[in-house]
Amino acid sequence: MRKLILFLLIQITCLNLSAQNWPQPELPDTTNYGRYTSRTMNLLHSSTPEKQNTVKILVYGQSISVQDWWLEVKRSIKTRFPNANLIMENKAIGGFASQMLCKTVEMDVSTFYPDLVLLHIYGSNQMYDSVLNTIRSRTAAEVAIQTDHYSGESAWSDTMSYYFLPVMAEKYKCDLINIRDPWKKYLTDHELNPKDLLKDDVHLNKYGEFLMAELIKPLFQYKSKFQPDPFGLCTTLVAGKDFKVKKSKLELPFSGNRVVLVNLANATSGKATVLLDGKKPSTFQGTWFMTRPYESNGKYWPWDLPAMIHIQHQTPWIAEEWTCNFTEATAPYDDFSFEISGSVTGKDGSGKGSEDFVSNSKRVIISKGDAEKGGDWHLNRSFKVLKTKINSGDEINWKTYSISTNTLQSGAEESCITLFQGVPNTSHTLLLIPEGKEKLPVSEIKVYRPFYKR
Repeated sequence: MRKLILFLLIQITCLNLSAQNWPQPELPDTTNYGRYTSRTMNLLHSSTPEKQNTVKILVYGQSISVQDWWLEVKRSIKTRFPNANLIMENKAIGGFASQMLCKTVEMDVSTFYPDLVLLHIYGSNQMYDSVLNTIRSRTAAEVAIQTDHYSGESAWSDTMSYYFLPVMAEKYKCDLINIRDPWKKYLTDHELNPKDLLKDDVHLNKYGEFLMAELIKPLFQYKSKFQPDPFGLCTTLVAGKDFKVKKSKLELPFSGNRVVLVNLANATSGKATVLLDGKKPSTFQGTWFMTRPYESNGKYWPWDLPAMIHIQHQTPWIAEEWTCNFTEATAPYDDFSFEISGSVTGKDGSGKGSEDFVSNSKRVIISKGDAEKGGDWHLNRSFKVLKTKINSGDEINWKTYSISTNTLQSGAEESCITLFQGVPNTSHTLLLIPEGKEKLPVSEIKVYRPFYKR
């Protein structure tokens, strides 16, 4: 065992040394990097040991984004900005082009509500636009778009990288990270073939992951020439200066779709009613989301756990766990039968994969057909690609839940509480009414306002 461990350590060391021997790329013009991600860069840069700003970064896209290059980018950010409280996650889905990610972006990105999204997608430019539309209208996240790396001549990748993506980047005010040009130059400068950086026709090997990380790292540099938050994505209101408590009530007009209260920890225990435009925040259906499908054995959706990738509804969602039972399912899953039930709603109807499904309560609406053909299911494609099987009697689950707070409980451990997110991105009035004579222990209020569709 000791010899095996020593051997592995030697191999890891050799891999690290070989990685260090790879020549650094000559960077493209990065002058404008940070122009549309300046809020995130300012949050990272202004973090101090006394005030560690929480910065949420999400890697989203498909298989190229799933690969490990992002971990090196994360390590670099932590090293460069050690005082920031960095929360960086990867929710990319291998094999999901823009035609499919446009159906999952609300479930994945809107719920996480990041400060920055690192985005790379193949597929339809129209559906790519749809993904950006959702991110920029449903969250206050900034976006950095990566152009395609070079795996060989491709008229479509050239068209996306040099025409469609720049146009969309300007439309939605996103940074554009030029990957394609320096990748080509790197191959030429070092007399490499495209396959020397790939492990198949498109996916990166370790050398390619090294190059991808090095080309993305320059984004994460603070530049004082850019305004900290030029589009007013997040406004911090300070107690006594920007808002006051009058007659034990806090009334605040604001514009945006998310509000977070800051510094509630260690406050005197007490409760307060939260009202948004005179109503409980949970009554706004925009605050309701669904989880990714899951099952008891922990299989990974959507490839190891074939299921639906998108669910709509007409009747308001409520907090409950849902179950889809496959009553008849046989490969290759061109069609199958299922039953839907909710932990609160109860039995909610049965259907077939080849037909549009609307549950009895209208809380579950699933478009017919496989995702590859524009539908909401991912059974046939999982079987075709990975031979993943669903058997009759198998079940998958998901939950519907609201990101909202109807009753504020002070004295909790959390220093920040999200009152709500996902409400219409318009003008509102927030009202906090404490019970009894307790004072509201709020030092700051953060209001988030998405850039698009204000």
